[in-house]
Amino acid sequence: MSQTSPKSSIELEIAEAEYKRKLETEEKAGNKEGMVKAYGNLGTIYLTMDLLDKAEEMFKKSLEIEEKLANKEGMASDYGYLGTIYQIRKNLEQAENMFKKNLKINQKLGRNQGMATAYGKLGEIYYASRDMDQAEDMFKKGLKMEEKLDNKQAMATAYGFLGDICRIRQDLDQAEDLYKESLKLFLAIGSDRMIQIMKELLTNLKKKKEQGL
Repeated sequence: MSQTSPKSSIELEIAEAEYKRKLETEEKAGNKEGMVKAYGNLGTIYLTMDLLDKAEEMFKKSLEIEEKLANKEGMASDYGYLGTIYQIRKNLEQAENMFKKNLKINQKLGRNQGMATAYGKLGEIYYASRDMDQAEDMFKKGLKMEEKLDNKQAMATAYGFLGDICRIRQDLDQAEDLYKESLKLFLAIGSDRMIQIMKELLTNLKKKKEQGL
């Protein structure tokens, strides 16, 4: 499923009106594939606008049709978006459930990028739940796949989370190594904000090691 994600407020309002018109047209024609696309695009727009209730409604409607059409790829996409909505709301149990369903479909379809993304999202859920063993397992699985896909952004993020897990466990030397790997990748892609964050984490970690804490 392909959705658009315009950025400015005016663009979002124009896009919302456009997809509402398209949805009405597709509903009158009984074109389920067209309805799914419109629901998905509206869901993405509402998610961008932080209108989570509306976004959830759109993705649930899309999912209901995708299930009837047996469109596994579309179902996986909807599960992923719903998982993100629940994650934002900090409803971690529902988010975990959605991302697991997303992962299961991507595994059946053999979609490596979808699997890698799902592993990363599940890692974030377990990290937020302070289940560090499961978080580590998910991030490592995701990292292995992202390395094959050469997705430096995702690799850098995984290394950062794995570094955090080691820091929480007081394995400071390993945390430092992982943070450095993360920083190296963020430098390679020019992610200024994350470069600053990783440098601050390394500075704080160095102080902690020097203090013997």
